Amino acid sequence: MKRSDFVKGFGIGTMGLMLPKNQFFSNKPIKIYDNYLRGLKYYDFNKVSGSLKEGQELQLVRDPDNKHDRFATEVHWQSHKLGYIAAYENIVIANMLDAGAQLSAYISEVKLSQENYFNEVGIAVYAQLVKPTEKLIQTALSEHRADNVNDRYRGF
Repeated sequence: MKRSDFVKGFGIGTMGLMLPKNQFFSNKPIKIYDNYLRGLKYYDFNKVSGSLKEGQELQLVRDPDNKHDRFATEVHWQSHKLGYIAAYENIVIANMLDAGAQLSAYISEVKLSQENYFNEVGIAVYAQLVKPTEKLIQTALSEHRADNVNDRYRGF
């Protein structure tokens, strides 16, 4: 499965903010991270490896008390801890999660090896880009100066 097909298959509605059609804002998922998980052999990966498939949703869980990395971000699948986002790449994602950003994560690739040592799980993380639509730009405020709007508090 191509990654572009994978993203199209989910649609915007499953990736966070849902907006009614033809309103003032549109949203678009933006990929902000795509790499392999770290630490698979230390957690629950071997228990669930046969069930993992491309496109499945993952959960990102901050671990700010981690003694090795204060930006540690765990990755879970159906309550099973699979591993972490790489320490040298997790600062932005950790800060976004701490700020309350709506991030979505999905399995982008699963590679299983015979030796069970070179297993890899790719993760793609998306944020929502919310942009104004033409409808917002063409509202009354763009047609009239704010100074000309009736103001009941000042009496004019």
